[in-house]
Amino acid sequence: MKKMGLFLLAVVSVFPLVYSQAKSTLSAQASPAAAAARVITLGNSVVALDGIWKFQPGDSLWVNGAPEWAQPGYDDSKWAAMDLTPKTRSIDLSTGTTGFVPGWTKRGFPDLDGFAWYRLRVKVIDPGKPLWLKMPIDVDDAYQVYANGSYVGQFGRFSPHGVALYYTQPESFPLPAPGPDGDLELAVRFYMSPSTRFGSPDAGGMHAAPALGLASTVQLLQAADEDALVHRNFSQLLRGFLFLLIVPLVLWAWLKSREERAWLWLFLAMSFDIFVGVFSSVAGMTTLITISSDIIFDVVILNTLISAFWTMFWWNWFGLREKRWIPRALWLLVAAEMLTTFLVNSPYLGLSFVPRAWLRVWNDAAIWCVAALGLLLLVVLVEGFRRDRTEALLAAAPILLLEFVQFSSYLTATFDIPSTFYPFGLGIGLGHIATVLMVMVIGLLAMRRFLRTQVNDELARQAVKKDLEQAQQLQQRVLVPEMIASKYFTVEAEYLPAQTVGGDFFQTLAKPDGTLLVVIGDVSGKGVSAAMLVAVLVGTVRTRADESFEPASMLAVLNQRLIGRSGGHFATCLAAEIRPDGTMRVANAGHLPPYLNGKEMALEGSLPLGIASDTEYPAQTFTLKPGDRLTFMTDGVVEAINESKELFGFERARDVSGERAAAIALQAQSFGQEDDITVVGVAYAAA
Repeated sequence: MKKMGLFLLAVVSVFPLVYSQAKSTLSAQASPAAAAARVITLGNSVVALDGIWKFQPGDSLWVNGAPEWAQPGYDDSKWAAMDLTPKTRSIDLSTGTTGFVPGWTKRGFPDLDGFAWYRLRVKVIDPGKPLWLKMPIDVDDAYQVYANGSYVGQFGRFSPHGVALYYTQPESFPLPAPGPDGDLELAVRFYMSPSTRFGSPDAGGMHAAPALGLASTVQLLQAADEDALVHRNFSQLLRGFLFLLIVPLVLWAWLKSREERAWLWLFLAMSFDIFVGVFSSVAGMTTLITISSDIIFDVVILNTLISAFWTMFWWNWFGLREKRWIPRALWLLVAAEMLTTFLVNSPYLGLSFVPRAWLRVWNDAAIWCVAALGLLLLVVLVEGFRRDRTEALLAAAPILLLEFVQFSSYLTATFDIPSTFYPFGLGIGLGHIATVLMVMVIGLLAMRRFLRTQVNDELARQAVKKDLEQAQQLQQRVLVPEMIASKYFTVEAEYLPAQTVGGDFFQTLAKPDGTLLVVIGDVSGKGVSAAMLVAVLVGTVRTRADESFEPASMLAVLNQRLIGRSGGHFATCLAAEIRPDGTMRVANAGHLPPYLNGKEMALEGSLPLGIASDTEYPAQTFTLKPGDRLTFMTDGVVEAINESKELFGFERARDVSGERAAAIALQAQSFGQEDDITVVGVAYAAA
């Protein structure tokens, strides 16, 4: 900005006054073998060398290692006139600069490419200090400057093998001192690639007048042009910065849900876009990268792939996986676009295997490939509209704008329709707007999908919660047996599921003669699947109890019921039949033995239910005495674990086994419940 301020100060305060003075002193002096020289009086100023230049297509003969057309006194009277005076309010659509002059393709040489020369004679009166020449920033494509036959400098790299081209940069060159009479003959040798004329309707040579002046003023103009070059890339640099912030989030989204391929394609599109922005900015603002390198990497490869990535993103986003023909057609068109674009731009690489007359044919073919790619993206948009109208309508604006941008170079070349605007001197490209708008819309759509998913998930959770509550109520009704009023036994039970519904089960049933049946068990796993098996087992217990309380046959029936229906689950279970006379028969299927008066009973073990169909469950007989207390429990008691990863364990279970069922269950729960907890207590009193 400091350089720009100095430039404005110099132009506003110095240039108009001295320039008008120089114009007023302009006169023509006849020369028998050459055109008239322009007379310039210099103060502390710079003068635009507009007006009539001499122009000649082709290249000069070289005499003694120097071009003949650069020599002073050369007769250029038969050369064509080339007026570099800009029309009022003329603007360069590609750079936004004023004072634009059409190139030679619009000045009578439509098919000219390769070499051409400009010449101008000036007579400088009293320069006082060394002179400098500032070349225009907008030229096609490379040039060499000569003054009074001496080589001054060049832009581009000229060699016997060809010319290496760069995107134009502001360049200034010190000039040799004028002759004794102030005569200075300038000659500029230009080279334009055959491919350049396809990108601009008025390509060729200089698009503004060079400026002649003293070093200090020329350097101010040079600095202003350098600032303008940076400002011209404003939107490209801004987009790259924004994408650098967003790309990690897109990568995270893809890594979190690899099955959602849309995020992968978005990541590739944005990453390639960042690389293109950096590469083209370096190519556009420096001479580190040639036009040929930028054409190959940016235009031929990366930009074509980016267009394909956007199509693949929307194809995945709208869920068009069944339309496999779209990606197949896409990659065929990508290959065709790369080939045709490469052939059109092959002269930049110094390749001549494509005849010059065929370049326009390949250029038209490239346009058709771009049109086909754009049509394919529109097909994706239409199919997306059928899936989700809201999303497709939101995506339509950036997609259509991107479609327009893909044709921008052709529209500019054919109809002078600009694709870049320069408010306040800042370059705002429609392509950059389109991609930024695309990412913003995608962010909005992603938020919409996220909120919609959250709402649906919440509704699903509420439905599941309601179902679980109902299942819990049903399980409680199934598990909690009828109150047993017996003069022989006092029965109490406590059931604490680890989740809404659990896998523990128990039943206490009594016959009219006072015989008591106690069944307690634990289905492996937790949650709904375990609870469903609990319902099956409890129903089987009640059905079998109508026929017999015999423990061994009870477990055998339960085992057969689970075989083939457990879905990978199994169940531990213990069945005990206690008669009024104190006789107790017990059969165990891998369950914890009960405690009798605080001591673990010695029981034979067998396989849990649901593992093998031929498993036998032998019953053991014990005799209870009046006042004896039995405590049955599931492993949720002994497997309770506290914050120190310490188990409740068998010793604590044995120590508390003499307490009431509710007290035992609450102690295990407060210690640190990990599994369902069930405790059944039976106190025996003789008749």
